[in-house]
Amino acid sequence: MTASDGIATRPTIAQGAGLALALLGLINLFNYMDRVLFSVLLEPIKAELGFSDARMGLLGGFAFALFYAVFGLAMGRLADRTNRVRVIAVSLALWSLATAACGLARSFIGLFAARMTVGVGEAGCVPSAHSLIGDLFPPERRAWAVSVFTGIGSLGSMIGLVVAAALVAEHGWRMVFFYFGLPGLALALIIPLVLREPPRGRFDQGGSARPPALRQALVELLGSAAVVHLLIAIPFFYVTVGLATWIPAFFQRVHGVGIAEFGRSGGLALGLGVLIGTFAGGWLANRLIRRARSWEFRLPALAGLVSAPLFAATFLVGDTGLAYGLLFLAFLVSGLGMGPSMSCMQVVAGPHIRATAIAFMVFATSIISYGGAPALVGLISDLALAHGLATDAGASLRLALIVTLLPPLISGLFFQAALNRRRRIDPEL
Repeated sequence: MTASDGIATRPTIAQGAGLALALLGLINLFNYMDRVLFSVLLEPIKAELGFSDARMGLLGGFAFALFYAVFGLAMGRLADRTNRVRVIAVSLALWSLATAACGLARSFIGLFAARMTVGVGEAGCVPSAHSLIGDLFPPERRAWAVSVFTGIGSLGSMIGLVVAAALVAEHGWRMVFFYFGLPGLALALIIPLVLREPPRGRFDQGGSARPPALRQALVELLGSAAVVHLLIAIPFFYVTVGLATWIPAFFQRVHGVGIAEFGRSGGLALGLGVLIGTFAGGWLANRLIRRARSWEFRLPALAGLVSAPLFAATFLVGDTGLAYGLLFLAFLVSGLGMGPSMSCMQVVAGPHIRATAIAFMVFATSIISYGGAPALVGLISDLALAHGLATDAGASLRLALIVTLLPPLISGLFFQAALNRRRRIDPEL
């Protein structure tokens, strides 16, 4: 029997996989919705608390991402060894409470601690959810399933941007954190009642072995050149998501739009671009992978290469309407590669360490994309203004955003390197 015959004899999906994917997507919607709030509220928070761009970059980036990354590793190990549904439910409750707590902050330390706790809570979502998806869908359907999971999360980004921007003018930034944080507690109570834990390794040859000790898992993962290349490629690709922290502030400073106006136009453009691009990417990947499995690596490589110039054009054009249109196109193209980029890690990691591998991916993405990119933008913006490289805060932010587009532009080199390495083990790729 050939490998393709083996795949053909398996069930198409696990029982109840559609409902489980919808519920995981809903959790991811809350994940993205709570995460994007800070970018919408950045300027009002800065105005009230008097923070510099560098400090706001730390709050928007490292305060969340560092702890998201570190605890993501622990959550990945926990998900490989315990009930993943319970991990997700507890994590959702924690980050929902922490989001509401952001509205109580009166100082840099207080807001940093609340953002840190959001990161700790959200760290339990992606590794556990990806591991569940790996046991709900066969390999040829995983890129599509991950794209749906990510796409529903992207809908949360759009809701966060549009609704928060509409609410802040009437209710203030502190109440917006409460409005978005508290509903997640109700969902956290429901999830264990309706979501069931599937058997591990159901679609993998030989099933799932017992999870190895952490040291052994590290040796296995970091000993794979394909894994190492993906740990560079995926964070570089997702730098544009980190830059989104500053996009509302960019339009407010450079184009002079208000928060509510950005939410109605820019937030909708950004959110729809990611949403349509992610779902379209899952649909496209599902068809391309049937022809050649290598497209799981090649599609995000192309998306990074094409989207970076579109982002640069967004930051350079003077017409606000045109900038919104380019923003939509840039995130649409970037979204095409989001699902496949993350499902690549499931190709190179076995079921016994899959959640740990995803946790390492989350760690690298958090440090480089969600933490490093926003902090770097804030630092470059402050330095450019201080040293006369820009005439005002808008021009310095534009310069910082353009400079930080280099990683997604070259991410495709590392996706291709990972593909080449994996082909030595799996020539069918």
